[in-house]
Amino acid sequence: MSQAIQLTIVDDKVKVVSPYNAEFVQKCRNLRGTFKAGAWWFDDSIIDYVREAMLNFYGTTGEIPYENCTLLITDFSDCEGCGPVVLFGRTIAKAFGRDSGARLGDDIIFITGTYNSGGSVKNWNTDVRNATFEIHNFPVPSLELPEVKKAIEEGWCKVKYPRKKRDPELMLKEIEELKTRIVELEKEYNSYDC
Repeated sequence: MSQAIQLTIVDDKVKVVSPYNAEFVQKCRNLRGTFKAGAWWFDDSIIDYVREAMLNFYGTTGEIPYENCTLLITDFSDCEGCGPVVLFGRTIAKAFGRDSGARLGDDIIFITGTYNSGGSVKNWNTDVRNATFEIHNFPVPSLELPEVKKAIEEGWCKVKYPRKKRDPELMLKEIEELKTRIVELEKEYNSYDC
């Protein structure tokens, strides 16, 4: 599986692939980046600025492999005028007008609460109320971002790590050790006079 955040050097260009983040997009434009074929492209002379921006917005450049986790968000409410509701750089829900309804962002699993559009024709909004949802494929390095750390400390954001697949050979070894231990315990139990 490829990583959602990647920085690679291609000839004399820096190629950046990342999840959509409106603030990061603005930074890419400020760095004179060009978006084509699903990636941002920069001159390699500004690689340090590109890396700094990626670390500020994502907590990683993706040059070193990283793991993903899932964030469980509880009792979240927000309303954004004429734009999407965004949390930790991820679009939670996005309306396109007062009567459009709202659509969930990528990798959002909505559990309870509401998300919808509202407001007036000219001043429409995206509204998320009393929501519990999961943000999937969240990079573990992004847990170090200040706003994420604060939410975790406050308790309305919890981190769920994926279950690690265990090595079958190690599992068999552990089973044999447990069987041996059971036999030892049975012998010890049977040696007592009851």
